[in-house]
Amino acid sequence: MAEQKSVKRVYKSHFLTNVIFRVDFPKILELTEQKPPSKFQEKISDKYPIVKEVKGEIQKYQFKKALDYIETEKKVSWEFSNKEKTKRVFVDSDFVFVEYLKYEHFDDLFQDVKLIFETLADLYPVKITNRVGLRYINQIKIGSGDPIDWNGLIHPSLFSVQREFISRENNLLRSMHYLELKEEGYNLKFQFGSFNSEYPNPISRKEFVLDYDCSTNEEMDISKIFDKAKEFNKEIHEWFEKSIQDGLREIMGVVNND
Repeated sequence: MAEQKSVKRVYKSHFLTNVIFRVDFPKILELTEQKPPSKFQEKISDKYPIVKEVKGEIQKYQFKKALDYIETEKKVSWEFSNKEKTKRVFVDSDFVFVEYLKYEHFDDLFQDVKLIFETLADLYPVKITNRVGLRYINQIKIGSGDPIDWNGLIHPSLFSVQREFISRENNLLRSMHYLELKEEGYNLKFQFGSFNSEYPNPISRKEFVLDYDCSTNEEMDISKIFDKAKEFNKEIHEWFEKSIQDGLREIMGVVNND
């Protein structure tokens, strides 16, 4: 995309359906014992009072001379939710993520990130992280209009294939695209396109996904993840602004334009 001047905008509404902040770290042995993290639960229970045990399996491939076999190991993870079940914390032995299903403002997410990961670092021997990531998923749904023409709403380069290359007689089912970029200090995975909620029927609804996943795979002290969260939020906001046009801004309603 062409370089543009950074503009900070705040909107009355948005199309975010999922916002996820995830941190991966070396395995915490205490969390592999299938015992509930009761002290962790106690610290976050005011905001996340609902707890659920999540059972799963890990398949390990074993190679011994002429005999190869798969060994299955049972595992238990833990999910904590608020009363409305609009946000959750998922705790595994080597990663934790916070997910918002109803997002309003980054400040709210950041306060929860501070609570969760400061608590984690206080209770467990987590000193370094293997990966830190922030992901914003926008599912843009417009009530009417040509479902494959996003002129004036989305940057033309993001939907030109379905508008210029595909014939209307082709009955397009889905048009999703994927870019992976290495920027200074982070990697960006960007998925975009017409996801089609009625798949495998032909596209008939005006829907478009803008999915940004900003991360770093470098080891860092866990105390630095909070600055990374702020940095990634700023970067994703700028990529979002590059991806949209004024028609969509009008629909969302600009309340602040610095």
